[in-house]
Amino acid sequence: MGKILQQLYRGDLCPAENTIRGNAEYDALTRQSMDDFNRFTDKLDRDMKEEFDLLMEHYLELTFIEKTQCFTDGFRIGAGVMCEVFYENAAKGS
Repeated sequence: MGKILQQLYRGDLCPAENTIRGNAEYDALTRQSMDDFNRFTDKLDRDMKEEFDLLMEHYLELTFIEKTQCFTDGFRIGAGVMCEVFYENAAKGS
């Protein structure tokens, strides 16, 4: 069994838990986003903060669902490409 399959089976391979590292543009945008978020929420009263937190929670849930679907679609496309390549190579070899 290949190393990737072993990692997947053992639960060591969890792409959804990976963080983006070494990307200065991402780091800068993350800091700016947090600053903007804090500046905005500081202006809200308690009730509005609660409503905004609920809105953000739903947004994050939707984002997770979208990322999961994109990963799944990308994996299927990649697997389909590999199947096509192997099928065509097998057909040429016959």
